[in-house]
Amino acid sequence: MKKIQLKKNRYVDSVSLMGIGDKVTALGGIENSEVAMCTPANIEVLVELGYTIPEDATPNDLILACTADTEEKLAEAFQLMMDIIDHKNVGEEGANVYKSLSEIDLREDGYDLAQISLPGEYAAAEAKRALAMGLDVFIFSDNVSLEEELEVKQFGAERGRLVMGPDCGVGLIKGVALAAGSIVRPGPVGIVAASGSGAQEVACLVEKCGLGVSSIIGTGGHDLLPQIGGITMLAGMKRLEADPDTQVIVLVSKLADLTVMAKILNEADNLRKPVVAMFLGSDESLFAGHKVHATFTLQDAATKAVELATGKATTLGFTDKEIEEIVAREIKKYGPEQKYVRGLFSGGTFTEEGMIYYTQNNKGVKLYSNLKTKYAEQIPDHDVSVGHCILDLGAEDFTAEAPHPIFDPALKLKRLKKELADPSVAVVTMDFIAGPGVHLDPVRPFAEACKAILEERKGAITFIANICGSLEDPQDVPACENMLRDAGVIVTASNYQSTKLASALMNALENR
Repeated sequence: MKKIQLKKNRYVDSVSLMGIGDKVTALGGIENSEVAMCTPANIEVLVELGYTIPEDATPNDLILACTADTEEKLAEAFQLMMDIIDHKNVGEEGANVYKSLSEIDLREDGYDLAQISLPGEYAAAEAKRALAMGLDVFIFSDNVSLEEELEVKQFGAERGRLVMGPDCGVGLIKGVALAAGSIVRPGPVGIVAASGSGAQEVACLVEKCGLGVSSIIGTGGHDLLPQIGGITMLAGMKRLEADPDTQVIVLVSKLADLTVMAKILNEADNLRKPVVAMFLGSDESLFAGHKVHATFTLQDAATKAVELATGKATTLGFTDKEIEEIVAREIKKYGPEQKYVRGLFSGGTFTEEGMIYYTQNNKGVKLYSNLKTKYAEQIPDHDVSVGHCILDLGAEDFTAEAPHPIFDPALKLKRLKKELADPSVAVVTMDFIAGPGVHLDPVRPFAEACKAILEERKGAITFIANICGSLEDPQDVPACENMLRDAGVIVTASNYQSTKLASALMNALENR
């Protein structure tokens, strides 16, 4: 039986709503549970799931939805949802709960950071209040104007405080993972990044190489625009330079305004600690005359940082010979109608890193994407793939229809099944992102779908996947990797490795 509860004029931020549905479903006897604000996109998802939405629902209302075996289970589910939202399940430790910043006495409570996840119209004002109290701020909220962002960042800089965000998705400060970040073990590498998924990939690859991370300082995606001028990236570099636990500093971003990038590189030249820079889409000319160690992939940024910290070179993933062997084995399985590679990505930086690699290594091959980018032709309809097609499922054209795939994999799973119904598909490459703030079981439904189709087609399709996550993440990344391998999926060490293998298969498909 299906039932909903509508909480009028009750706003709850998306960070607080993460994972509630999973916790409720784990009670048993519950088929589905959803907690969301009544935005048009969320309502559309609930309607597709069979729920009837009250006509007076507005985006300012909270909706609880549940499908359970009995009325008793429904009541238990709704009670747990509200207990979590109202912080009634904080545990034996008695975590402090406040309704406003004014209730906090920093002389008694040793806080040094506020995470802000409010509607964009309120985020800047609350950030300034936190900064005035002497707190660093991490702003998960988006829809903050550039004018307000500049004002908040200047306000923080005047007080020597960090302003991470707005629209900052990943952070790690003093061992505490923020928003969608992974719980990476401590170590000597500090990261300042305008790319959330890029920062997380570098950090998790550093861990795979045997080291750890002192901090991940996110800047938000607008920090390197000329209107902002890199205020947070400069402040983050200064913070890591003064941090005794940081030996190597890594800068991560997509290629941005060249004047701002020059300012960042000039400041990096003045730091005493070695700096690795990875500005996705750049080339050697950007770094000419600068001291930084230039890298051009997320994997290379991680391995270079480890080398600088340890004095030893390190490698990850398949060798070129192993890739040749995999391609020779897989290409024999495809039928004549199977021609194309499809990429299903949750991280925008992963999508772009892949497209850049294909552009450089698959000369003359036409590439398509839902993104508007110089690396591919944009498909007319994001719902219909064409040719070799690389999709960012976290882009607005998809998230307007459903939650971001790192929080709810239903959208990505639906698209995977749609791609598998296309007889021209030979290769599917996917990323998965782990962490305490994202979906707790992101891999299982994909492993089951891949296993089923491989059995049906007697292996005549290739699945490639990598998981961006750490050993301490609650998803148990090694177990998830084994689940994929057991299903017949080729699991790689990084997004770069997945792309490199898919690129080799793409060339083989074009040349056969």
